[in-house]
Amino acid sequence: MTVLFVAVFTPHSTNVAQSRGFQKAGCGVYEYDYRDRASKIGTQNMEDDLINTCSKLKPDFVVFSKCNNMHYRVVDECNKYSKTVLWYMDAMNNFDQELIEKIKRVDWFINGIEGVVPHGKEYNPNTIFLPQCPDEEMNFPLENIQYKYDATFIGNIQPNNTHADRMHYHKEVGFNHFNNAHGLEHNKIVNASKINLNFAHTSTNGASVRVFKILAAKSFLLTTPWEGMEDMFTIGEHLDIFTTPKELKDKINYYINNEAERLQICNNGHKLVQKYMPVKWAQEIIRYVKQSI
Repeated sequence: MTVLFVAVFTPHSTNVAQSRGFQKAGCGVYEYDYRDRASKIGTQNMEDDLINTCSKLKPDFVVFSKCNNMHYRVVDECNKYSKTVLWYMDAMNNFDQELIEKIKRVDWFINGIEGVVPHGKEYNPNTIFLPQCPDEEMNFPLENIQYKYDATFIGNIQPNNTHADRMHYHKEVGFNHFNNAHGLEHNKIVNASKINLNFAHTSTNGASVRVFKILAAKSFLLTTPWEGMEDMFTIGEHLDIFTTPKELKDKINYYINNEAERLQICNNGHKLVQKYMPVKWAQEIIRYVKQSI
């Protein structure tokens, strides 16, 4: 099968690993970096160019990775030549009318955040949940690394609707915080931390790709829970949870002092996350596309 992958292919973009996943799944992949192209020729010209590219390639399917600021007319035109998929990995804070118009038009609307699915189904019955995937070339165990940190969170802690609880936890618990750490630098910090933290979306239930990156690095994860997490993970076997600052403090202390148990959970989580790697992600999308051909 051939896929026209309309996405962003900067070095730290998750789309890079996803494209590799399609290739490993046996697809011929044509990468179209819509954001880079728009910066060079303008948005409308980029849209015309993309439509022309699709008409010439006639791929088996087109995957639009969110593609914010792209007009839905592109989907309408690509539907004439190929099956279409819209991949959306954000919480509800970016679920806007522009996105809705594209959701209505694609053959499949696929979400990386489970709580978005009911909202997508309001506009497209072919709305499904597909867990986000880590990057095996960016998220992996490092050998002979020395621990530098007891507990670490990598990400935004500014107070807003999506991350409202993070600053409160940071003030109460005082864990290490890093922002704007990406790629191999992100992986280095994760590996150097005895405990890595995650805060599930407060606006919509679901797991951030951060969860999968940490587990892929064979590192220990403490996270706030989200609805449906036990369908994917066993608490206390693959990861552990906290729901209050006090519980987080207590569990940080417990797992620092119980290294064997912590490392066993790391191993279990790493084994489990192998089924969420990019090639598995790509194979699931291919399976759904084939159903509609």
